[in-house]
Amino acid sequence: MTTQFRVAVIGAGFMGSMHASIFAREPRAKLVAIVDFNIELARSVAAKLGPDVKAYASHEDLLANEELDLVSICTPDHLHLQPALDIAAKGINLFVEKPIASTIEDGHKIVDACKAAGVKLGIGYLLRFDPRYFKARELIQSGKIGTPIHIYTRRNSARTEGPKRYGGTLPLALHVTVHDVDLVLWMLEGQTPVSVYAQQTDILLGEIGTQDTIAAMVRFSGGTLVNFESAWSLPAGARHMIDARMELIGTEGSFEVQCGDSGLYFADNQTSREIDTQHWPMFGDTVGGDLRQQLSSVLEWLDGKPSQVATGEEALRSLELTRAMIRSAESGLVERL
Repeated sequence: MTTQFRVAVIGAGFMGSMHASIFAREPRAKLVAIVDFNIELARSVAAKLGPDVKAYASHEDLLANEELDLVSICTPDHLHLQPALDIAAKGINLFVEKPIASTIEDGHKIVDACKAAGVKLGIGYLLRFDPRYFKARELIQSGKIGTPIHIYTRRNSARTEGPKRYGGTLPLALHVTVHDVDLVLWMLEGQTPVSVYAQQTDILLGEIGTQDTIAAMVRFSGGTLVNFESAWSLPAGARHMIDARMELIGTEGSFEVQCGDSGLYFADNQTSREIDTQHWPMFGDTVGGDLRQQLSSVLEWLDGKPSQVATGEEALRSLELTRAMIRSAESGLVERL
C-alpha cells in the first residue's frame, strides 16, 4: 500500500504555488495547507487546489493546527530560518527551496536543528533532476571522461526574468550561480574547492540593488579548474529564457550540456522566446518537468527509497563556495578555502 504523506507549503508565490499544485495532484501526498503572510494570496491558491486545502497566515498557525509529515518552504531565502527551526522541532521533515539560507550561519542552524530532531532535510536543487545534467554526471562516474581537467558553466537570462521577481533581495550569485555550484560539487565528488577569484558588474542593475553579471574561477583539490558565468542582463528580447550550458574536458573525453534551446520557439509582433519544456512546463493545469520529478523523488526519499535530492550538508557546501565568490568579487582578492 502506498504511503500518503500529509504536506504543507509555506509561500504562495511563483515557486510555492507550483509546489502546492504538484503535491495536490500527487497520489503519495495529501496537500493539507498553504501558508503565506498575504492570506488572500494563500486562500486564492488553496481554492484552486481543492476544498480541503486550508490557508494560514503564519507557520505558527499551521503547526498549531495540523499534523504533518513534510513542509516545503518556498519563502524568500532570508526567511527560511525560523520556520525551518520550528518545523524541525515538531519532528516534521523539511524540503527547502535553494539556497538553504542566505547566510552560512543560518544554514548551519537549519542543518543542526534537523539532525537534533532526527528529521530529513532536502534542498531544492532542481537541476539534479534535469536528465541532461544527470547523464553528464554518469559519464564522470563511469570513468568515460577520465579525470576532469576543466569545466565551464554558463547561466544567463534576460533582465525581465530574475531581476523582475527578485532584484535587490539577494546577490545574483545566490539566486543563479549557486545552481551551477551545486552541480559542479555534485559532479566532482571527492574534490573540494581550494581557491576562488571572482569579478562582478552592476552597470545596468545596480540601481535596483543587484548585479548584472558575475564570473568566477575556482581551483579544486584534484587540480580541476572551473569557470562559472552568470548574468541577469541579457536584453528583454533575448531568445533564450535561460541561456545555460556546461562544458567539461577530461583526460579521456569531454561532454557538452546545452540548455538554451528548449525545442519550442515562439515569436509574435511583440516578442520572441524559447518556451520552457524542461523545468516546469504546464500540461493543461498540471505542472510537469524537473520540478515535478524532484518533488516526487522527495516523497520516495521520505519512504526510504534512494534519491539524488540535495542534503543539508551538500547545500551548506554550495552556499559556502558561493559566498566565497561574492567575497572575492567585492574585494577583488583571491579567497583561499
